[in-house]
Amino acid sequence: MSLWDNKGIPHKGWTCVGMIDLGEDADDMDFETRKSELYEQCQMCNQEGIRYVHIMEHPAYDGQLRVGCICAEKMENDYSTPRERENAMKNRHYRKMNFLKRDWQSRANGYLVLKYKGKYITIMRSKFNQTEFGIAYNGEFIWHYQSRKIKDIRTAKLVAFEIFDQ
Repeated sequence: MSLWDNKGIPHKGWTCVGMIDLGEDADDMDFETRKSELYEQCQMCNQEGIRYVHIMEHPAYDGQLRVGCICAEKMENDYSTPRERENAMKNRHYRKMNFLKRDWQSRANGYLVLKYKGKYITIMRSKFNQTEFGIAYNGEFIWHYQSRKIKDIRTAKLVAFEIFDQ
């Protein structure tokens, strides 16, 4: 039974408080292994296969619901904004995948350099610990990503993407 059939659940007046792309890092791992993690079931209509999750809140409902785009449209009574949000998230994912495929130039000092959108960004090894990496961009150095040290080139490239995609 879906929550649409439940008279105690508001059908309109919901607000989206966030979105999640469950498959954001899916290209790294075997799809079959992670299939159950890449998709959810919409909590409003029970539709399976939701990858882009809209997190919804309502003043008359205690808690949040994780729903797909179609239910988000109905719940917000807005048939364009949820789709635009989801498309923006999809486009960001495609930009990230394309960015990660770019060819970086190797320098004699071991640095990797990329010119992107007219600016240079550099990935370098730490001089204190050769298993850690940093990113130099616009006079700033970044040595941590998501509160952890950068331990591999791919993560360093993800940090570079985050810098450019803000």
